[in-house]
Amino acid sequence: MNVYKRIGLTLMVATMPSVALAQAPDCLPQPQAAALVTFALPTLVEKLGNRCSEVLAPNAYIVANAADLADRYRPDSAAAWPQARRAINVIFQKFLGQPMPPDMNSDAIRLLAEPALGGFLAKQVNRNDCFVANEAIQGARAVSGADLGRLAVLALSVAERKGKGLTEVLKICKLEPRDSER
Repeated sequence: MNVYKRIGLTLMVATMPSVALAQAPDCLPQPQAAALVTFALPTLVEKLGNRCSEVLAPNAYIVANAADLADRYRPDSAAAWPQARRAINVIFQKFLGQPMPPDMNSDAIRLLAEPALGGFLAKQVNRNDCFVANEAIQGARAVSGADLGRLAVLALSVAERKGKGLTEVLKICKLEPRDSER
């Protein structure tokens, strides 16, 4: 199987609940999960703006500002890439049972992963929750992409404890006291 098919397969499997997760009890460390969210922010806000345009007014913050927000988050996304790539390697190992080949072209993975992850995360927001998502994004408009990624992962961690969120797809490790001392 060529490298690009493996990447596509990995990303496709990562977007579906799977029996493979039952065999992979490990979790993704919060800094890596935050890097994945930060990395995916440009596509996430664009897709969320499109998705929510069906239920929100055209002047709603996320609808009217999705393209500008995506541009604003691109530098944070680029900076998060090295850590996000390590997280993708963890996902690769969990779903395919082997490490990501070291000779994989990092730029190719990046070009495939950012839209796949951003699109996947946007689909997790129910259209009925677009108002709440709009308010949250508007309220966090002064926050950097990296900080927004960390906040999103903390929120997902709380939701996972209540049996909601992305638990069936990817478990995020519980925040340890030493993790918060950075």
